[in-house]
Amino acid sequence: MGDPQAPFAHVQQVLAHHDLLTSERRPRLKPGRRLLSIGDHFDWGAPTREARDAAATDGEACLRWLASHDDDQVVILAGNHDLARVGELFDLDDDTFTQLQVAADRHYLGGAARDDEEAFFRLCPFLPSTEIVSRDLSTYRASQQQLVLKLLKAKRLRLAHAEDGLLFTHAGITRRVLWRLGLDEGSSADVVAAALNGALDAGVVGCLTGRRRRRLALPGLHRPADGIGEGDGVLYHRPLFVEKDQWLEPRRFDPRKLPRGLWQVVGHVRDKRLVSSLGPWSVPTTHKDGVIRHLIVVDEHVSYRHGPPPPRSEVPKDAAVMIFIDGAMNICAPETYELLDARTAGVWTPTT
Repeated sequence: MGDPQAPFAHVQQVLAHHDLLTSERRPRLKPGRRLLSIGDHFDWGAPTREARDAAATDGEACLRWLASHDDDQVVILAGNHDLARVGELFDLDDDTFTQLQVAADRHYLGGAARDDEEAFFRLCPFLPSTEIVSRDLSTYRASQQQLVLKLLKAKRLRLAHAEDGLLFTHAGITRRVLWRLGLDEGSSADVVAAALNGALDAGVVGCLTGRRRRRLALPGLHRPADGIGEGDGVLYHRPLFVEKDQWLEPRRFDPRKLPRGLWQVVGHVRDKRLVSSLGPWSVPTTHKDGVIRHLIVVDEHVSYRHGPPPPRSEVPKDAAVMIFIDGAMNICAPETYELLDARTAGVWTPTT
C-alpha cells in the first residue's frame, strides 16, 4: 500500500475495494491476507484547524489499526513524516506546537512578512522554516510521537522489508547507501533490509532510550531537519534528471546511481512530481494519480513509465528497477487506487 496519507475511513475503503477486509463493523485484515504499508501515515489536508485536527486523529488511528495486527500479517515501514515525530519535533508537547504553528501560519499563510518570520524563529530556532510547521508537519500531536516511539522500541516500525526478491523502503537506496552500510553492489534484498533495520535499531537504542532522549538521527542514512537546513537522507530523497556527473542538490539522486540488479519498491513521491523532475527520461508527459509506476536503468539508459515493470524474465539481470506505489491516496477514488502484488511485482487483483 502506497503512502496512506488520507482519512482512515478512506484508507479502509481502498482496502475493502481490494477484498482485504472482513465485513465486521470494525473491519480487520482478512485471514490469509498480508499487507505492507510503505510509510507516511501523517500530514495532509487543508491548513484549517478543523482539517488539521481531523488529519491528526485519522493518521494516528490508521497507524494504530495497522499495528494492532500481528507483525507476520502487517508490515509497517517508516516514512519521513513518521520519523519526524521523533526527529524534527521530538520534544514538543501539544501546547508548544500550537504556539509555534500560530506563529508559522502568520508568515507562511499570511503574506510572508519579515517580522512574522523573525517572530517564529525567536520561538523556534531549531527548525529551518515556517513551512515545515505550517505545511509539511502540520498535523503533529504528542500522542503520535508516543505511538511512533512505542512502535520503534517494539520493532514494529521498520526501515526496510524484503519479500519475493523485492526491497521495500520508503524512498529507496542508492549505491552510496550500500557503501555506508558496508555492503557491496549485488547484495540481496534480504541482506540490505537487515542492514537498514539494524541501523534503525541501533539509532533507537542510542537516541530514544535512557533518561535523556535525543531526536532520532541515523548517521549517513537519515538526518532530520534542524535550524541549519532541511532534512536529508534515505527517507527524503527522490530521483531527478541530471546530466552525467552533474552536482545534485540535497534530497535528490541520479537514478543511474541505483544499485544494479536490485528491484526496489518505494512510496514518498507522486507521479506528478516524477513526470516533472525526470524530464526526458519520463515516457508519460502528463501525470496520473492512483497508478503504480516504474523506472528501469539499463546501462546508462533511464526510462520512467506508468504501470508495473515487465516480468523479470524480460528485464536484464544487471538492470536497476524501482517501483513507485504512492498514488496520492487522499485524492483518489478507492476503486482507482492500485495496490502492488509482491508475488508478481504487478497490480494486485483480488482472487477467489
